[in-house]
Amino acid sequence: MKKISTEELFKIAYSHLQNKNYSKSIELFNKILTNYPENLSVLRNLLHAYAFSGDFNNAENTIKKVIKINEKEPHVYQFYASILKNQDKIDEMINLIQEGLNKNLMNSKWKYQKELLFPVVVKDNQEINKFREKINNCYDQILKNNEQLSYDNDQIIQTPHYESSYNQHDNLELNIKSVKALRKIYKELNENFVTEKNENEKIKIGFISEFFTNHTIGKLFKNIIFSLDQTKFDIFILHSKKTKVGNIFNEFIEKEKNSFLKNVRLPEKLSEKINFFKEEKFNILFYPDIGMSIEMYYLSLIRLAKYQIMSWGHPETTGSESIDYFLCSKSLITEETSKSYSEKLLLMDHLPMIYEIPKIQHKINDNELSKNNIYSCPQTIFKFHPDFDYILSEILKRDKKGVLYLIKDNNKIYYNKLIERFKKIENFDLERVIFLDPLNRDNYINHLGTSSVLLDPLYFGAGNSFHESMVYGTPTVTLPTKFIKSRIVSAAYIQMEIESPPIVKNKNEYIELATEIANKKNLLDTKKYYQIKAREKLFNTFEAGEEFNKILLNLN
Repeated sequence: MKKISTEELFKIAYSHLQNKNYSKSIELFNKILTNYPENLSVLRNLLHAYAFSGDFNNAENTIKKVIKINEKEPHVYQFYASILKNQDKIDEMINLIQEGLNKNLMNSKWKYQKELLFPVVVKDNQEINKFREKINNCYDQILKNNEQLSYDNDQIIQTPHYESSYNQHDNLELNIKSVKALRKIYKELNENFVTEKNENEKIKIGFISEFFTNHTIGKLFKNIIFSLDQTKFDIFILHSKKTKVGNIFNEFIEKEKNSFLKNVRLPEKLSEKINFFKEEKFNILFYPDIGMSIEMYYLSLIRLAKYQIMSWGHPETTGSESIDYFLCSKSLITEETSKSYSEKLLLMDHLPMIYEIPKIQHKINDNELSKNNIYSCPQTIFKFHPDFDYILSEILKRDKKGVLYLIKDNNKIYYNKLIERFKKIENFDLERVIFLDPLNRDNYINHLGTSSVLLDPLYFGAGNSFHESMVYGTPTVTLPTKFIKSRIVSAAYIQMEIESPPIVKNKNEYIELATEIANKKNLLDTKKYYQIKAREKLFNTFEAGEEFNKILLNLN
């Protein structure tokens, strides 16, 4: 058998990397390294293979070798910083950035970036307060300075708008200050371009998101967009270059084939995006989510249409006067809610969506639905606030038969941090906490059904998963605050017209009600009742589409 040369082996390994066959690429690059342990080209490509595959621990070990050989390797400190961020190693990331700045190996945006970091999984409330104070001070510093950065020249600051929303604090003032700071440091954000609609023209509306695909945003908003009256609206779906192809994305493509709407992938550069909007002259721009994509977050800070609307895809105020309205339902707010939002609340009777009944291939039976003592909080781990840990611990103390199910993140980074937090709670029975690996959609919905009761995280609750849980009607206990981000489950109960819904006012009530539901003898009857109510009032609410049309038409 012909022996393969090192050069040929490198080409094969690189080909696997290009084709996203990361495991094979890693295997072959490591094989080459046994003979050439300090070959920068091999290490560089191995680093990318590890990082793209999500193996950030080995990516970190590899990039340390690269820096040891040549610390002036282009962008190596920036790449290292991103690897640390992906592991939520924020303190280490700050130290690395300072080192890079001291050696003049990182550009000036990083002196601000290191002050604007926020852990995804925090240690405790003190850590939340510490980082909030640092962020606030950084914005003050930017406002005092006269420095300018260039968005389109690798000087984009990743703001903590998203991460800082998963706690109990009112972020209005912080987000207002953030917008002022960003507008000072990036002159592009001060653009203001508004076009008036001619009387006989259709209303030109653009829906902007990176996530109009197999994502929560796609699920929540596609049908309400499809409900628009195309005799009155000229509809554009504005995707990012990063938007992934998927079934829901393909639905938007099919709608274009039927001449219902037009899909556009926006250019990458902010300046080119601004020119696109100036040329297209939209009357309304609608952001289903603001904060989940840094690219679209920056775009939302610019006035590019007469009316700019956001909604509950990421239900946190922007603090920006460029966003006029926050579209939500009457059931999502209290008398106090508007005080925490810079946007004017635009209210519907229904939740602003038309949610299809999820279809699954293999449904579970009534015996599975009747099981007691099974608690589950199948949410992403970054929603787990330290105050919620106490509730989980107390539920297991109260119900000696209880088992708690949670779901790991793909790379087990947040999972490991959460476990460390749990270990610090006295008598937290971790033997009865089961962390599931990520589930596919059908298995996830079936897991929601086999649970006796679902636990809504504090401060930032369930949304899409609650609607999926109503396939089987499993009750969710929820403790809403004045913020919309905590009120989606309670709003759904109001829309469903549930009698005595499991909405509680404090942590003790939460623990008592959760254990009561999990031990119900007639649990199946309760689930069937919720299931029926959901089919009547929560799913396929075509009236919401009629409301949506009227609200948009009334803007003009």
